[in-house]
Amino acid sequence: MECAERLFSENGYAETSIRDIAKHASVNSAMISYYFGSKEKLVKAILDYRTTDLDKLLPTLHLQSSSNLEHIMAIINFYIDKVFEQKHFYKLLYQLQASDSQASLMEHFNTMRHRNHYLLKSIFEAGAAAGEFDPDIDVSLVTSTLTGSINHIVFNQAYYRDVNDLKKMPEKKFVALLKERSKAHLHKLVLAMIH
Repeated sequence: MECAERLFSENGYAETSIRDIAKHASVNSAMISYYFGSKEKLVKAILDYRTTDLDKLLPTLHLQSSSNLEHIMAIINFYIDKVFEQKHFYKLLYQLQASDSQASLMEHFNTMRHRNHYLLKSIFEAGAAAGEFDPDIDVSLVTSTLTGSINHIVFNQAYYRDVNDLKKMPEKKFVALLKERSKAHLHKLVLAMIH
């Protein structure tokens, strides 16, 4: 699945065949067909494998935070780390969202995404009831703003290096700096949006 994810990300979903995946993964293409059935089902398996159910993550966040605002900040931090670590998956996801021909794959992904949306909505509603957040927050637009910003940051690292004169910084140090700055920036953005 990880090999397929990388190839879909680098070459495009339509342009990557089961034969290509088998060759790069050093397996027989019949084996891929046996386990997944089709290329579309392979992508669905990747979506299932990579998509985090925030409902399962939240108990961990409860141990680390005591307010609704802290829950949101912890989710942002988690998501930034995840996108940096799984950039091939998010590039594939971006391609699928941009393609009208992959509606069934996006429908599958959206089913999972709805669960996370309703959980975030419940946190924002609890925050509004507690007086932490503005009660008129549009959760879907806040989510779009945050995820869009994170995806843009991850996929435009070379540009960020260039405009901030960081071309000579070692990769590991640069990624750590960019993650730290991204978290701080999005935390400020959320604070501006919720009050």
